[in-house]
Amino acid sequence: MRPSIKIRDFLNQYQHKLQLDFTSREVGLEREIKLSRQAADTFDAADYFNVIRTSSVVLVGYQESRYIRKLDIGEQRKLFKTLFHGPVCVIICSHGSSLPEAMVELCETQEIAVLQSSLSDSELLDNTRYLLSRELAESASQHGVFLEVYSLGVFITGKAAVGKSELALALISRGHRLISDDVTLFSRSAPELVEGSSPKLLTDFMEVRGLGVVNIRAMFGANALKRNMPLNLIINMVALDGDNSANFDRLGNNLNTRNILGLPFPEVTLPVAPGRNLAVLAEAAARNHLLQASGYNAAEDFIARQNQAIASDFETSG
Repeated sequence: MRPSIKIRDFLNQYQHKLQLDFTSREVGLEREIKLSRQAADTFDAADYFNVIRTSSVVLVGYQESRYIRKLDIGEQRKLFKTLFHGPVCVIICSHGSSLPEAMVELCETQEIAVLQSSLSDSELLDNTRYLLSRELAESASQHGVFLEVYSLGVFITGKAAVGKSELALALISRGHRLISDDVTLFSRSAPELVEGSSPKLLTDFMEVRGLGVVNIRAMFGANALKRNMPLNLIINMVALDGDNSANFDRLGNNLNTRNILGLPFPEVTLPVAPGRNLAVLAEAAARNHLLQASGYNAAEDFIARQNQAIASDFETSG
């Protein structure tokens, strides 16, 4: 089900922040603002007045208002009736802009509220888009621990009792920051961006077997915590045993990914066994991801060096 917010709830939350007042009757308050999916490259629920590419929230700026007022009443009606074919559910005029009274009445007949804001064109559009992008972001909860490691959002997953919280605690003690423990809330707030955060009830706390529930803020200070972070890398912890010891990639040139909210993210499988320094390995995985993101691949470099050595030996023997 696509996320949405009713006009009534939108006004209750953001009317003061966006400096909104009615210029029409208070109609259409049960209508729902939704993300625009008319084009693959847009997540905007709000946009300027455009009858070809409409949105739920239509903003009328100074230029749009001038254009509408230059039309005669018949052309205005035709323009608005075309606009009504789209998903529009509210019209907001920015500072110094307004709709002709006849068009306000026409909107009322369609149960579309007309509002006015004292904000400028760009300020109103930017603020409305920002607020709605958060409000309407697709979301999902995932079991695991989410941390910031070397400026990366690293999501640690694995079966129960594999040691996720213990690894997270070790990373926090090494200066990295906790975002969430046990359950992470992911939201897709932009086409190529998934952010993770903690449920309010669990914020600041971790459960560590043997210690119970600990308060990270009280133990390490506020700097050991972060509110949210874009997801960059997934580390999947797997207990190492005789049955799966041969299943792990030795070179690291096989890229595995996991899909979260429709986007693929690189996933590293980390074998867990006594004596392995998992915090160091997790840090190495994060550093290696940063190198790969910059264009360097150690496995490809190693294979190229081997091929060069083989070619050199062949030329020597020949």
